[in-house]
Formats: sequence, C-alpha cells, structure tokens
Amino acid sequence: MKTQQLDSVSEATTTELSGQEPCFDLNRVRYSISRARGQSSVPFNHEALAELETELCGYIGCLLPTAREAADKLRHGTEWHQRLARLDGIKRQVEQGLGEGVLSAHVQVQQLALGCQWLIEHGGQQQ
Repeated sequence: MKTQQLDSVSEATTTELSGQEPCFDLNRVRYSISRARGQSSVPFNHEALAELETELCGYIGCLLPTAREAADKLRHGTEWHQRLARLDGIKRQVEQGLGEGVLSAHVQVQQLALGCQWLIEHGGQQQ
C-alpha cells in the first residue's frame, strides 16, 4: 500500500472513528494478526499474503489516527518521542509493500501484524 492509499484510508477511517460506528471489528483484527503471525496451519502463497496485507493496512489506517491522538496527549519527553518514532515506523512499513517473493511478502505481513498489535495495545483500542 502506498502513501496515497494510506492517506485516503486514514482520512476515511478518521471520520468513522469519530462517529458512532467503529471502522473495524477488534476480533477480526486479532484474527488477521494471528493469521499473519503464522498461527494458522495453512501455508500462504503470494496472493493470500497480498489479501492479508490489504486487510492489515486497512486496520492500521484505522488505528493510526487514534494512536497518534493518544501520543499527542503525552507530555513531550522520552515516551512521547518513542511513541511518535514507532508510529512513523509503522507508517513506513505500510508504505514498503510486499516485494516480489513469497518470503519478503511473508516478512512484510508479519511486520504489519506486529504494528497492528502495537497500535491496539497503545492506541486505547483494547476491549
């Protein structure tokens, strides 16, 4: 997913997050994370990994604005700087894309899953 796609997802999901309806089901996000982290017995091909990447990037686009708002509420210091650096890293990971081979796609999807999990834990989305 490229920067323009991430920006459009973020804009769309920010509106959804500010309203009554959440833009995702937290259980579905957790299921996608577990699939991406290899807790599924089904081996992935590049096409399946591309679908999983799209799901995870959508969730990240949904979670990033909330996590950034939470980070902005922190006092400007070490923790604030660490959170912003992590958020920027997750955004860069989304922009990286899958790559050509199955191995690079698998690693990318795992990294997106870790980012998604971090956003849930640090963005106030735990339920």
